[in-house]
Amino acid sequence: MSRSTPLCLMGSVAILSVTGFTAGQLQAAEEQTLAQALSAGKTTVNFRLRSEQVDDDLFTRSAHAGTLRSRLTYNSGAWQGWDVNLELDHVAHVTDDKFNSTRNFKINRPQIPDPDGADLNQANLRYRQGAATFVVGRQRLLRDNQRFVGGVAWRQNEQTYDAASFGYKVSDSVQIDYAWINSTRRIFGPEAGNPPPSLDSNHHLLNAVWQINTGLRMGAYLYALEFDDAALLSSGTAGAYLQGTSAQEGFALDYRLEAARQQDNKNNPRNYSANYVHGTLGATFGPTRIAVAYEVLGADGSANVAMQTPLATLHAFQGWADKFLTTPANGMRDTYISAQHKVGNVDLMVVWHDYEADRGAVSYGSEWNLQASTGINANVTLTLKYADYQADNFGTDAKKLWLMAEARF
Repeated sequence: MSRSTPLCLMGSVAILSVTGFTAGQLQAAEEQTLAQALSAGKTTVNFRLRSEQVDDDLFTRSAHAGTLRSRLTYNSGAWQGWDVNLELDHVAHVTDDKFNSTRNFKINRPQIPDPDGADLNQANLRYRQGAATFVVGRQRLLRDNQRFVGGVAWRQNEQTYDAASFGYKVSDSVQIDYAWINSTRRIFGPEAGNPPPSLDSNHHLLNAVWQINTGLRMGAYLYALEFDDAALLSSGTAGAYLQGTSAQEGFALDYRLEAARQQDNKNNPRNYSANYVHGTLGATFGPTRIAVAYEVLGADGSANVAMQTPLATLHAFQGWADKFLTTPANGMRDTYISAQHKVGNVDLMVVWHDYEADRGAVSYGSEWNLQASTGINANVTLTLKYADYQADNFGTDAKKLWLMAEARF
């Protein structure tokens, strides 16, 4: 079987191989118990209706997208340690296409990458035995804070992976996870186009976490990425972090210190290395949290390339205006301050970013991010979100506004 064979289609073959059963033997062996596990499964439905407005000085026209994502998820009961997980997404455009979805050829308007269509978001088989968990097939992989590996869940078509993953709980305080990714299923699917909906991959992810005590955690990671279709993104990244909290009566401090180094890997034609640094200090008192943070994605001046994080949930970093989904060649230094406050049932957040180049004292610009969200009841959430990017020496001014309602049943 070739490496490009989708792992979501390999799952049943893997199970039969591991257990030693043929399909006929499976039917004969405890058929009713298996049937009970399937009938005991849980089905959930999720709807996410969103209006997104974009004004970017690069375009004479603004963009508006009205989209509805419908998600059907099925998780079976367990049978001899095995269970199956299936998830189908459908994205519909509920208003006129006054935006560039990356598939509708409206290139005279700003991009809102939410193409319409149905997509198999997850289809995997999981085996759990004691401290070990094995998953094969299309799956969601969210590593740590998703700075390097995530699901881009903010977009209507989530990023998932055709992969085989293994997790082992060494002790009550130590967890090790490994994953091999065969294909990266991106947010631009399901239809073919540019950017491509998926990238053939040969990625190896290794994570280790040590919960030292209730208030202190240490983690380390090694990500070896190899893209068959995007060699310039192939890289190896090794890093570690320390994250903790210190609480007193009515007051708490939290912090995160992280450092990593990235270099070219496998088929990447460029020879480079770049450093990553991230530090956060936050203070919580009552319903309010205030934090200051500093993040650096370094640049290699001789290679004219900076650290890249192509599998990350990029929307969560460097501002919601999404102006820095690809790190500029001169790198990034992002200083940001955030404040969160809860008023009744409403969660409020404000973030201010100041962006500079890592190499050469160049100001890219600044950005304000605002968000308000509230739960109408246990099933329905409303979110209002706004981003305002003011350019200095990178890109153009841009404003984005979202209004979203999400229902879960």
